[in-house]
Amino acid sequence: MFGKWFSELVSKPKNSPKLKLWSTGDEDHLIKEWTKPPINHSPSMKEQDLLTKILSKTASLNRNNVTRTQAYLNFYLKHPEVHWSLLAHMVSRNGGWNMTDLKASHISTLLSYEKASILFRFLEKANYLIFQDAYPQLLLYEESKKAGRPLFYLLSEFHVSFFMSPIWTLFWKNNSMKELLTISLIINEQNFIESNLLQNPYFQQKVLSSLTYQLQEKLGFTLVLFPYRKGSNTLLTGLGVQQFSKLPNRIEIGKKLYVLLFKNEDVLQGALRFCKENSHTGSREDYLPSVFSADSTSRKIYSPTIEKAWTDFDHSSIVPVDWFKDIQEVIKFFYLPSTIVPADMEKTHLYNLMKLTGISELHGIFF
Repeated sequence: MFGKWFSELVSKPKNSPKLKLWSTGDEDHLIKEWTKPPINHSPSMKEQDLLTKILSKTASLNRNNVTRTQAYLNFYLKHPEVHWSLLAHMVSRNGGWNMTDLKASHISTLLSYEKASILFRFLEKANYLIFQDAYPQLLLYEESKKAGRPLFYLLSEFHVSFFMSPIWTLFWKNNSMKELLTISLIINEQNFIESNLLQNPYFQQKVLSSLTYQLQEKLGFTLVLFPYRKGSNTLLTGLGVQQFSKLPNRIEIGKKLYVLLFKNEDVLQGALRFCKENSHTGSREDYLPSVFSADSTSRKIYSPTIEKAWTDFDHSSIVPVDWFKDIQEVIKFFYLPSTIVPADMEKTHLYNLMKLTGISELHGIFF
């Protein structure tokens, strides 16, 4: 039986031709803008009001994983040209599932309360920081559309890296450059958490160097899953994540996930349908109710909602470090794989569960 399961696991996507994201002229323009000295801008009273409004809305929606995840989707539905927002919604769903796994029946017995709490704080902090940095950018783009002129000179007021201002301005002039904006946001957000979270000695020692984290990576339990509707069925695709602690790996997996989501029409339309029909709760019951249940008395694997698993976490405020220092270090990431064939990840997912829970628990559900 194990041989059959193993033989059916989907192999890793093969390397495909790379697609360049810009013309030589665009590259020269961006390099020129990135090498200019920053211009200090004193916001007017009207601009101060706008900044306060954006900060207030960001703070209210940055309450927990559920509010962030829904905010990304709501933004995409209003501004579908900003692909990153839907990608962020899908990845943020996975962040929530990882958080509730720490209190789920198939993992909670493997972790002490202290270890689970530390891992939650790490996942929650990453989710929080990305939203803190990215959502004001999205809202400023929305306000620019309302005003009919670019307002990206205000990005520095939110401590957004100077890397992003020329990108947003270029996208404003030519909003067909959706891929360039998406990849830029992936690069920015991964560098942002690298500088402001992953280099933190506390999380380096307690999380990234921990036996629990190392085992999870070596056993292949780290999957980013994209549920999508096809007919009356919910299918699962996605990719495995390895060496999350390495910045280039996180950027590359982000790009592959983008291609998987937006370059496969069945996945894109099916994921949108799934998201509209299934509000994110943090429970894995959202996408696989035959296996998981948010009801702790069920015979299925207990997977609680965020609300049941964790109280809202009060983050201490930080003034972010601007990560952008080396142009050549980021230029090398400006390409996309041309295709990523959607793999059926349900068997991979269930096989990982079997390794965690033991055959007996899942055998009663499936056989």
